Amino acid sequence: MTPRSDVTKSHAQAEAQYITPENDAEIDVAEILGVLRKRIGVIAGCVFLITSIVVLVTFQLTPHYTANAKILIDPLERNVTDLESVVSGLSPESSTVESQVEVIRSQSLATMVIESLQLDRDPEFNTALREPGAVGAAVDWMTGLIPGQVEVISEQERLDREKTRTVEAFSNALDVSRLGRLSFVISISFTSEDAAKAARITNALADLYLVAQLEAKFDAARRASEWLDERLSPLRQQLLQSENAAEVYRAEQNLIGDSRGATLNEQQLLEVNRQLLLARAELAEKRARFQRMNQLLPSQRGIESVAAVLQSVVVADLRQQQAELARKQGELASRYGARHPRMINVLAEQKDLQQQFDAEVNRIVANLENEVEVARSRDRSLTRDLEQLQREASVHEQARIRLRELEREAAADRTVYESFLGRFKETREQQGIQQADARIISSAATPVDPSFPNKPLNAAVGFMMSVFIGLGAAFLLEKLDDGLSTDRQLELELQLPHLVSIPDLEKIDDAADDYSLVKPLSSYGEALRSLRAKLLFSDVPPKLLMFTSSLPSEGKTTTTINMGRSAAEAGMRVLVIDADLRHPNVAKTLGLEPKAGLVEYLEGETPLEDVLLLDEPSGMQVIPVASGTPNPPDLLASPAMRDMLEKLKIDFDLILVDTPPVLALADAKVVGRFVDKVVFVVQWQKTPRKAAQDAVRDLRAFGVDIAGAVFNRLDPELCSKYGYAGYYYRGGYSHYNTNRSSNGQRANTKS
Repeated sequence: MTPRSDVTKSHAQAEAQYITPENDAEIDVAEILGVLRKRIGVIAGCVFLITSIVVLVTFQLTPHYTANAKILIDPLERNVTDLESVVSGLSPESSTVESQVEVIRSQSLATMVIESLQLDRDPEFNTALREPGAVGAAVDWMTGLIPGQVEVISEQERLDREKTRTVEAFSNALDVSRLGRLSFVISISFTSEDAAKAARITNALADLYLVAQLEAKFDAARRASEWLDERLSPLRQQLLQSENAAEVYRAEQNLIGDSRGATLNEQQLLEVNRQLLLARAELAEKRARFQRMNQLLPSQRGIESVAAVLQSVVVADLRQQQAELARKQGELASRYGARHPRMINVLAEQKDLQQQFDAEVNRIVANLENEVEVARSRDRSLTRDLEQLQREASVHEQARIRLRELEREAAADRTVYESFLGRFKETREQQGIQQADARIISSAATPVDPSFPNKPLNAAVGFMMSVFIGLGAAFLLEKLDDGLSTDRQLELELQLPHLVSIPDLEKIDDAADDYSLVKPLSSYGEALRSLRAKLLFSDVPPKLLMFTSSLPSEGKTTTTINMGRSAAEAGMRVLVIDADLRHPNVAKTLGLEPKAGLVEYLEGETPLEDVLLLDEPSGMQVIPVASGTPNPPDLLASPAMRDMLEKLKIDFDLILVDTPPVLALADAKVVGRFVDKVVFVVQWQKTPRKAAQDAVRDLRAFGVDIAGAVFNRLDPELCSKYGYAGYYYRGGYSHYNTNRSSNGQRANTKS
């Protein structure tokens, strides 16, 4: 027997061989096709049933017709006046088109169409006018039987509900969308049971949209005119008050000015300032003349050059008289002497004239001095007037600041009033020339073909849906199928190599126990020979094999017997040991009536030669079970059992041990430690995966060396159809699968 460490190592190698990411992630197309072939009935049933239902329902549906109209949103302004805020055209922004789409979808426009076409009297839209169907009548009748479920409403509330339902039905049949992402064209589609009605409603909706747009503009212009008119009267009154306040204040503060805007005080101030400048210039001139006269007066030289002296008539006359006297003196001096009376008279006259001249000069000087004083007095007077006017100007400037404030308020009121007055006139003029910002570019025509239901599309969708549902159901059933069906499943789930698949004898023949003898060349016989070849022609051929399974009735006893008979037919010395001490079936199956068996030998009551029986048809030896024992695991684990097996290995080429199921019993586990290899039998599509996994795990926990797993009771017809059992059960190998031996006799085929 293999040591425990070697067995564990072989288990680890087996797991490493069958648990790999590549094997786990690999998609087995053949397995998928096998599932589809296996569940073809489910798939076909789903396809036929669902497609038929979809087609039937489609042909029972009431056809609906869809009419379509197109509206162009014109973003260009066509206003006569530049009235931007009230009656301007739509902006060329994308959001404007989307907003108009929502306007067309609005309940207010839907209500206008419903009222215009009296759709509230149409049963298609007003569900209250429809005749209740059988289901609806039944629901109403059942609702009436429930206490408190009958709702009592007023007539007005009932009408409001009907109106709401009509609007909802209308909105559900309406589809408004923008054509393209950047266009200004809106598509309006309406679906109805009547083709002409669909076109009529679509065109009415488009027309009422344009009318509603114009009415909205008219209402906006009217409301703007009314508001402007209401605002003009108080603005006019406010303007009058502000202008009157400015004028009254100007008069009170004596701020009346000339045409250039200068006030009286400013004019006086300018005039006095000008006169003061002239007076000071005149004073300076006269003071200079007076000072010059005073400078020349003592010396009498050059005094006659003074302008005031030159301009004096008296001085000129005196100078003329003096010249005459000087001429006369000259004449008298040539005639008379100095003391001549006439000379004395002339000198006296000259002296008198000189005195007059001096007196006249003094008078002129006095006049100049007087003029200087007068000019100085005028300067002082004008200076006082200027100072007074400057003080008054300061006071007036404060008043002017307030006046300018009042004037600015009046100007602002005048600007606002004139703006509102101009806007009012423009609005009044614009009311009569409004245009819609949209126009119909394609009216709805009466549709010919129904838009719903799309029978070819529905049939295609129903077919595709049924195919997917059928596939889903097939794979779901396959997933819910807890049995093992394919070699790949067996190896992945149990981590064991698949040895062979043995067909179900009940599917191919009534004879089961001696089938391998009667028909050795059948698929059943070939499977047994393949199993024997895989086990006996390995690197270390086992002589002691144990057959077990996870659950009862999985065919391990039949497999053991037929395996032994097949090997005996091949000329091997074969022994079959029935180690199922609880439910022994080997002797019964072979038609043997033992007097003593395994229990008696192990308990030391009977020698080994007395418990060996011969299966005459095949020539193999059998150790049956003649009686039971209260402690089967202890008896099977006894040294006597080990010694017996070691002794029998000397006399036989192949020893096959039939044991009870692994789960819930320890018999197979303890016996498995004494054998070379264990063959784990799995019933095809019947053994639960969890049960098989638990059984294999329990055997490995006891250190049992499992050679592999065998599919038993496999349906050849389904295998050939599904492709589950490898190539041997497929149609191409049918001529190799025969149920008769050569020359009509039983064949001895040496393996």
